[in-house]
Parts: sequence; structure tokens; C-alpha cells
Amino acid sequence: MGKNEINEGDSAPLFKLESYNAGMIDLAELRKDKIVLIFSRYFGCPICQSDFKALLERKSEIEAKGVKILYITQSGEKVAKEYIEKEKIDFPVIPSSKDKLYAEYGLGLMTSEAVKQIPLKLKDVRKYGFEHGEYEGWEKQGPGQFVIDEDGKIIHAQKGWLDVDSLLVVL
Repeated sequence: MGKNEINEGDSAPLFKLESYNAGMIDLAELRKDKIVLIFSRYFGCPICQSDFKALLERKSEIEAKGVKILYITQSGEKVAKEYIEKEKIDFPVIPSSKDKLYAEYGLGLMTSEAVKQIPLKLKDVRKYGFEHGEYEGWEKQGPGQFVIDEDGKIIHAQKGWLDVDSLLVVL
């Protein structure tokens, strides 16, 4: 499997995929807006649940900048749809496997930095009382986040857990 490195200034790899809650998502058609592309792991991952809670809490700050949020997950339809309904998610949730979008965006094995942050992240998990749900996808998958500008260029590329502050800086 070729390891793609995606850097700021690169053209974002295009995709056309069926989402769980918003029909077909064609990245080429969405490019009139800036896009925040968030790669989670899967909904059963407690740290991902904690990051997702932070995303929902700060979604209005991101959307106030006139951007679209796309959320990529390894979760299957059943688990994803339960979350979409429970949290009333109104941005597209798109399924992918490690050899599709994750690989195209250069996200492979979790980075050592992301691994180092796990103990800290687990404090939030305990605070919110999140439990580990179903294991889905590749357990060692690294998460990440990207911002794509109106010209389809990557203007922010960060591997690791969700960092809303660093997103807002570039938006």
C-alpha cells in the first residue's frame, strides 16, 4: 500500500462517496466553500467519542467561518446511523476503510504523537463517562484533520486527534 504524504499546498485528493446521512458526496462539487475534513477512527473509540463531543460543541464556531464539515469514519452503517440520530448530526458522515480515503490522505498507523496523547485524552473520556463500543475498522488507524480551500488546495494538514483550535486558526 503506497504511503501518500499530503502536505499544505497540495491538491486535495478528490472523492465521490455515498454518505450515511447526506446522499452522495462529491468533493469536486463542494469546492465553492472551504471544507474541513475530519478523519476519526470509529464511533466506538472512546477518544473519538470525546473528540466528537468537542466537535459538536464547537461546530457553530467552525460553521460561522462559512465552511462545510465532512466527517470520515470506519464505522459501519448500523453504528454510524445510531450516532447520527442520537446526536442529530447534520454534516455528512462518510464511511471509508484504511486503504481508501485514509490512505489517499496519508493517514496510516497512528503517529507516536497521537499515541503519547492517549493518557491525557483518556482523562476526558473518564470525565464524560464514555465507554468503548464496538471495535470497527483498523484498530491502529491514525486520525487526522485537513482544511481544503475554494481552489481545492490543502491549507491545513494535521495528523492526530481532533484539534478544533488549530482548525479555527486557518479558517
